[in-house]
Amino acid sequence: MTMLDKFMSFAKDLPADRLESVEESLAALMESLSEKYEFTPDQLAELDQRMAEEHPEYASEDAITKIFGKPFRT
Repeated sequence: MTMLDKFMSFAKDLPADRLESVEESLAALMESLSEKYEFTPDQLAELDQRMAEEHPEYASEDAITKIFGKPFRT
């Protein structure tokens, strides 16, 4: 029995109120794996180029705070 088979068996026995949250979670998972979130060929080329840089530049602490609303601590 595969994990998917086990899950289907598990889900069939859930009461409707609990099944709804499982369905919402599955919908979110499927959405996150959607092709619309894959990198384009141009983005992949840009990533390859940046990864090959010998002396990469990093965002300033102020820029990180502006994006995330708090500083990123190491």
